[in-house]
Amino acid sequence: MPDKNKWLTDQPLELIPFSKWQKTVDLMATLFQAPAGFIVQYTSDGYQTTIASQQPENPYAAGGVIAPDENIFCRKIVQTGEELYVQRATLEDEWQTNPEVSDDGFNSYLGVPIHWPNGDPFGTICVMDFKTTNYDDRYLELIRQFRDIVQADLSLLDHFDQFRELAMSDDLTRLYNRRGFETVAQQRIQLAKRNDANLVLIYMDLNGLKTINDQLGHHQGGQGFDLCC
Repeated sequence: MPDKNKWLTDQPLELIPFSKWQKTVDLMATLFQAPAGFIVQYTSDGYQTTIASQQPENPYAAGGVIAPDENIFCRKIVQTGEELYVQRATLEDEWQTNPEVSDDGFNSYLGVPIHWPNGDPFGTICVMDFKTTNYDDRYLELIRQFRDIVQADLSLLDHFDQFRELAMSDDLTRLYNRRGFETVAQQRIQLAKRNDANLVLIYMDLNGLKTINDQLGHHQGGQGFDLCC
């Protein structure tokens, strides 16, 4: 699972479907006939444009970061956990200090929250327009569907990590099995070669565990192995 406290764009995980999300956001912006669409990630460092629709009129490129205390639309969604539709921001006092409005001229915003699989806020998916809009319920349902695509992908990443852990560890002791040991060993060997470092392997041969299992049961024997190792 990606580190929730770091930008996805800084994490070299091949399973993060950036190209799929890019197509999703581009399609969303096209269907809304909006000049800008985004997937925005939130961390304690602020708000990063993870994906930006690829239109010439979109002033924001992917990778840009806005400070966590800046008065932007996405910040309100993360704070409230609720959907947000602003039809004409230039006429609302709340958004006069929003740089997206005051500096870049955006007037309309429609966004919904994205959550990590455990319910924590991931960020938002949204469309923005320079003109006043009048989206009906069909548009709101459409952006919810796009949000569900992103959340489903985040859930798949979480499930993949769980399946990988099950495949690489012993169910009783939670220690690496042979597959897990070989995988981690290869990673450590490659890292040591790159850093010109030494590796040390320590192993133990434990006897007498059968007696514990026979007398106390395999569950207690497994707990004892966890404690000693």
